[in-house]
Amino acid sequence: MTDPAPAPVAALTDIRLWMVVAANVLTGVSLWLFMPAGFAAAAAASPWSIASFVVLWPVVEELLFRGVIQRELLRAQVLSKRYAGISGANLLASTLFASLHLVNHPPLWAAAVLAPSLALGYTLERYQRVLVPILLHSLFNATWLVAGNL
Repeated sequence: MTDPAPAPVAALTDIRLWMVVAANVLTGVSLWLFMPAGFAAAAAASPWSIASFVVLWPVVEELLFRGVIQRELLRAQVLSKRYAGISGANLLASTLFASLHLVNHPPLWAAAVLAPSLALGYTLERYQRVLVPILLHSLFNATWLVAGNL
């Protein structure tokens, strides 16, 4: 594991977490500038679509991929080792997560999921709670939705 996990409230003062949020904002602006208008229209087709995209899927995916899969992989000593701050468990769980996005997305979109997934896995290991990755995942999805519908 990384250095001792701060208390959940202390996470709000963690510069690493704010760097992830800043990268998310920059990504949203880049998507808005360089992608065709309305690229996320399908996800905004109804209130149910929006709610499931911003709330339901982040909760389900984070509970499964971070809360179960990554935590189980971390039990293997070889996968708990870190390289550049990323554990083997995080890399494996994130690769699986990105790969499963191939079901509904083109290969480049699915591959683009890898970096945010690694950030989500890092936050799980740093804060020892799945709530932070859930909230970040919701933020990532909301940013994508807004950028694709402005």
